Amino acid sequence: MRPSVQLQFLRDRYVALPYLTTIVTGAIIVLYLSGLLFTSSLPMTLALNTKAILHGGIYRLVTYPLVHQNFAHVFFNLVALVPVLSSFEEETGTIGTAGCLFLFSVVPGLAYVITALIFSSTAITLGASGWVFTLMAYFSLIDYAMRPTIYITPSIQIPTWSTPIITLVIIALLLPGSSFLGHLYGLLTGYGYGLGYLNFGKIPQHLILNSESVLLKYSLTKAIPRFVSDDSASKHRVVIDTTVDAGVPSGSTSPVLSPAGGPGSAGQSRGFSGQGRQLGS
Repeated sequence: MRPSVQLQFLRDRYVALPYLTTIVTGAIIVLYLSGLLFTSSLPMTLALNTKAILHGGIYRLVTYPLVHQNFAHVFFNLVALVPVLSSFEEETGTIGTAGCLFLFSVVPGLAYVITALIFSSTAITLGASGWVFTLMAYFSLIDYAMRPTIYITPSIQIPTWSTPIITLVIIALLLPGSSFLGHLYGLLTGYGYGLGYLNFGKIPQHLILNSESVLLKYSLTKAIPRFVSDDSASKHRVVIDTTVDAGVPSGSTSPVLSPAGGPGSAGQSRGFSGQGRQLGS
């Protein structure tokens, strides 16, 4: 990759960020600095703590991805989160992404709490890495539809959707102190969302459109820097069909992508043509 192309990529991914990605990034940095400068106990007051949740700290199901233990923790999580979250916001829209982040916090958080109760664990988890694994899993399904396999060697290939699982195992081996369960539940949430099993938790599109119409009426969208509207995001969306054979050499079926229908659809496929459940809307 040429230096000019590399600089353009860094600008697009880490400077000119969509609105919500900027807000989330800023919130993570502000909370880290607040804990560093004012009260070192701040991360623990917002972390996912089963005992605290049972005593009324239900807010922790939403706040735990925003707090981190130390500089390395927050730095590497942001480096991993910003590219995938900005891409997700560009194809989902700012308001839709806000609802999804809530879903991506609560679902794995509840799974973690239930597991802790079953095994009488007092482990505490925090950090945005769960979001990273969720978004990695989601995008791996889209990549799988366009490129079903990845060759490790000329004779060894793996399904594209499995790459986040390999990352999960590598991180667990290299960083044994990391939250394996938190990462695992984040990963499963991403697969569930991508396959349509968590559609019940998304903000209904009519509510998104109504909210945007109010913002547009009072010219607020112009006041919000890099706000991604639903109409703009729809140009990047795809649908998935797991029942159509995409020509995988083994003869098995793989997801098929096509442009999302409805107003604002770009009318050009990112992969193969077909009809199915819509991803990222």
